[in-house]
Amino acid sequence: MTIDTIHEAIAAMDRRLERDAETDDPRGYFTCVYRAVTARVRDGIEAGDFDDPERMERFDVTFANLYLDAADAHDRGRTCSAAWRTAFDAAGRPLLVIQHVLLGMNAHINLDLGIAAARTVPAGRIGELENDFERINDVLVEMVDTMQDALAQASPWTRTLDRLGGRVDEAVTAHGLRLARARAWDFAQVLADAEDREALVTERDARVAAYAASIVRPRATTRALLAAARRREHADVAGVAAALRRRGADVPT
Repeated sequence: MTIDTIHEAIAAMDRRLERDAETDDPRGYFTCVYRAVTARVRDGIEAGDFDDPERMERFDVTFANLYLDAADAHDRGRTCSAAWRTAFDAAGRPLLVIQHVLLGMNAHINLDLGIAAARTVPAGRIGELENDFERINDVLVEMVDTMQDALAQASPWTRTLDRLGGRVDEAVTAHGLRLARARAWDFAQVLADAEDREALVTERDARVAAYAASIVRPRATTRALLAAARRREHADVAGVAAALRRRGADVPT
């Protein structure tokens, strides 16, 4: 079902989150974080924080639909992007909460974000969106900090991994997030002016899916740390949602 407003997008995420919390489906971890980000964008739109609030809502709804449509397609056994398929298929693997979150962020930022931006404005006018695109960086960086604190409460070993560093930690730092969004903007600019968008999206999807595979199965040294942490972590989507709420994120009970 296509979503037309940001309120409908949040309601759709709430339905998915409720189902995932009841079944401890690890796909719900990303939904928690993304729902909180979308709520912050909604608040910014209503507060007039963006140059063009109406356009920003179209952008955000287009962005949300890419995730919601992919999730629905996967649920029904239909085709979705390779990046999202890798993320969703990983729900059946013994991964850390942070890995599941990273898989969702990878697909949604590295692939979907540029697509959504290119679809939001007419050809040749992508530059008009840049300021508002950049303003979302602050929202995402804020949410990354909240997410890391919340996950450390829900999974104490996440704090240990955070101190030890490595590829997993780097992927959720503010610097890494800004770099990913900068690359997404570059992709949006190329895509907006392309004659064959489908070919570019297919090529990009393959690269993003390859990175997703490295999150699922990182380097051997990192795998050893993750395996040790995973033995001390329990699946608890509702618990992570509660930890995010305690840190001030807009996540429903």
